Formats: sequence, structure tokens, C-alpha cells
Amino acid sequence: MKKEKQKNQQEKAAAAGENSKPAAATAAAAPAAAGQPDYIDHRIKMYDELKAQYLDELSKKPKTAITVTLPDGKEVQATSWESTPYDVAKGISQGLADNTVIARVNNELWDLDRPLEGNCKLQLLKFDDPEAQAVFWHSSAHILGEAMEKRYGGHLCYGPPIENGFYYDMWLEGAGISNSDYGALETDVKKIVKEKQPFERLEMKKSDLLKMFEYNEFKCRILNEKVTT
Repeated sequence: MKKEKQKNQQEKAAAAGENSKPAAATAAAAPAAAGQPDYIDHRIKMYDELKAQYLDELSKKPKTAITVTLPDGKEVQATSWESTPYDVAKGISQGLADNTVIARVNNELWDLDRPLEGNCKLQLLKFDDPEAQAVFWHSSAHILGEAMEKRYGGHLCYGPPIENGFYYDMWLEGAGISNSDYGALETDVKKIVKEKQPFERLEMKKSDLLKMFEYNEFKCRILNEKVTT
């Protein structure tokens, strides 16, 4: 389900792109791709299948009462494999839930929609926290990457958050991106934000990731360098 905090995050991300580096600038402008690349449908199909498997596994997890301890020592009752940091934040106030970017559970960064697994210590991080900023910029880069794929049909490479924003590199055969492309990309980004697409977390095996990105040699290289299981 779409969470309000995710909507706010996407709305801010559209404006944040003004201070980011959308792609490496070159002299020649790239022509727009004719229709959505086939690899997007391939990825979505795989994702939907793997997500269905995950939800089936999640439904079989034991739902037991757990205690969530907040930084001020207050204890909140929740349910394992069901309650999320977002639920806890919303139970305190809708404003807190809307302004929380990421959680820290037992000192581990934890997505707001990821179910809690047992008794834990919970911190709710807003945008003024450096780790929350990095997560925010990371999500913003995904929005930019979607716009770039749909417009140019190239292959995304690296797209990390940086100190005050984000960027995404893209490989394009025989073409590049110039400053004249930025206006169209910004329009595409704003359109994606208005669609209010949710950010969803799904753990995947390396073998599945390599299959999902088999069309993209750059992503496969990153996976082989950084992922072990």
C-alpha cells in the first residue's frame, strides 16, 4: 500500500534533481527511445513473481506479541512479522510518520515498510539525519533512473547518492546526454512522482538478480563485485 511518507519523499525528490547530476554531459543530444524498453517488462515480471513468493513466505511467519523500545525508553507493543516502523511512527503521530525517511532497528538501517521480527530498539530518522539523507537521495536516483530508461532506453550503470544530491550514469550506444535534455528529463521525473509509485523492498538471491539484469553488463559487473549470495 502506498504510504504518505513515500509520496512526500517522491515530491521532494523531483525538486532535488535540480541540484543533482542527471547524467554525464556530452556534446550530442540523445534521441528519445521509441516506446518502453523490453527489459523493463522483463524486470517487472520477475519482480512480481518473486514478490508473490516472499508474501507467501511472510504469511506463514509466526505472529507474536513483541516490545518495541523507543530512544526515550518508552515501550510500544507490536506484532512480529506484521508491524512495521511506519506503523509504530503512525501510532505516535501522523506527522512523525510522514516525516520519517528510514528507521534504525537494533542499530541496523530498516525500511519503514519492513516488518519487525522480534523485540527491538527502534529509532525513527528524519531527513536531518545523514543516513536518512543518503537513503532519500538513493530513492531519488531510482526515480531519475526510471525516467532515463523510459526516455532513452539505455543501460543504467552507477547511481549512488552523493553529499548533496544524487546522479545516475547511463550507457547509450552512439549518443549522449547534453544540457538541452535536462528539461525533458525533469518533466519525466515530475510525471513519475505524480504517479505515486511505492518504494518496495525485496531481498533477492544473486542468481535472480543476475537473471533480472542479464541485459545490462554494467549491473551484472556490479553484482558480481559486491554481492556474494
